[in-house]
Amino acid sequence: MPANTHLAHLSDTLLVWAVFGYAAAMLGYAAEFAFGRRSGTGSPRAERAGRAAVVLTVLAWAVHVGSVVTRGFAAHRVPWGNMYEFSSMVSLVAVTVFLVLLKRSNARFLGAFVMAPVVLYLGLAGTVLYAKAGPLVPALNSYWIKIHVVAAITASGAFMVSGVVTVLYLLKERFERRTSLGPGTASVTEFSGAGLMRWLPAADKLDRIAHRIITFAFPVWTFAIIAGAIWAEQAWSRYWGWDPKETWSFITWLAYAAYLHARATAGWRGRRAAVLSLIGFACLMVDYYVVNTVITGLHSYAGVS
Repeated sequence: MPANTHLAHLSDTLLVWAVFGYAAAMLGYAAEFAFGRRSGTGSPRAERAGRAAVVLTVLAWAVHVGSVVTRGFAAHRVPWGNMYEFSSMVSLVAVTVFLVLLKRSNARFLGAFVMAPVVLYLGLAGTVLYAKAGPLVPALNSYWIKIHVVAAITASGAFMVSGVVTVLYLLKERFERRTSLGPGTASVTEFSGAGLMRWLPAADKLDRIAHRIITFAFPVWTFAIIAGAIWAEQAWSRYWGWDPKETWSFITWLAYAAYLHARATAGWRGRRAAVLSLIGFACLMVDYYVVNTVITGLHSYAGVS
């Protein structure tokens, strides 16, 4: 069945508006920091900017959902059948995770830092990775695309947020360490980004947030790998063949497994655990971008699984 060009155009338009909305929200979160730094974190101007940014985030999220839904109706299939659609979905999950954290942990301080990679991710998706709405390639035309790929999308979006939080943790931990050394070291005002570091919560809180996100995402990623193996057996008559995508998915799993194992058994906290978290996220990026665009394998046609 041919794609509905009207709905496809509407989906593309909605995604553009979602990107503008996320970008405006990012500026709002940045303005909250700027006003708070100038007048005090509890200043009315900072509070208004932060609240406006949250409203913009929610509105952009709703528009983004509309883009995904109309893309699915336009293509007459699930809307995650290529790298463009997968990237859009991962970004949507990342924003959803942020909104959940916003409600449960008052994590508005993450706003600008989550919106920035989301805007970049969607910008890359809408330009370099863009694909017109159309039917699935035959190998993807399976009910497993609704199971395996959804799990991979969910975990990837959560891992994106955990990567952002981990970077912020490392910056905050360095700031706290340097400002506690006392006389003979660089003063607080000499520390690059000192105002921003004061705006962030304690490093321990950031460490706990990153850990909670990874604790959620890791079993979802594990399920995605298992579901992918079952799908591979149906499609290629083998569960595992060390295809580049399979290999890097497993390497990513090992990195995050090492992170959780080190925290649970060796008591790793702080920078050592954060390094493992960033290694895991780097592996995830290789798994998605490098494997799908540079390395030839059984999964190269899809960019999703």
